[in-house]
Amino acid sequence: MDELIKKIEALLFSSGRKMTTEELCRLCRESPPNIIAALAELKKQYAQGDSSLVLFEEADGWKISVREQFMNLVQNVVTETELPRGLTETLAVIAFKYPVTQSEIVKIRSNKAYDHLDELETAGYITRSKQGRTKKITLTQKFFDYFELPPDELKKHFSKFEDIAKEIEKKEKEILESKDKKETADEVNQTALSDNPSQSNDKNEA
Repeated sequence: MDELIKKIEALLFSSGRKMTTEELCRLCRESPPNIIAALAELKKQYAQGDSSLVLFEEADGWKISVREQFMNLVQNVVTETELPRGLTETLAVIAFKYPVTQSEIVKIRSNKAYDHLDELETAGYITRSKQGRTKKITLTQKFFDYFELPPDELKKHFSKFEDIAKEIEKKEKEILESKDKKETADEVNQTALSDNPSQSNDKNEA
């Protein structure tokens, strides 16, 4: 039992996120009753011992966190590790549009997105792979761990970024209108050439 408790503690501490009983069973290769018993014992040890940590049990999993009286002490460190606003917004757009390509993100976030994507990839939140003339953006496990989100809740979570959603809609509308105008202009030119074949011949002779 002691060895299993240490394994669970190591997994919860290193992940820094909630983990389900099923996930712990799979990683520890143990049955649910054994995992639940070990979790109960670990929770008891934290509660009775002189530890700055506490084990929380929630409906969708278990998580090791810092006791409330030490929160102010670690708050500055947590704040310093958060992403800058610009990167957060670009990352949110990626999540909101996911799956998405680099060219789509650049259209929405302008050329500054290139630097953001480089930083996000270096930080480990995304990976990029060649896809035609652009690159396909893939969200990494670190992203889902950072936001404590399962992939199927991306849209639901990031729909709260209303300003980003509006920016996306505005940019996409502008792109679509620009494309429509170009197509209309091409059609007008083509019609004019059809109605005046002599102009087409003059251009060809020139």
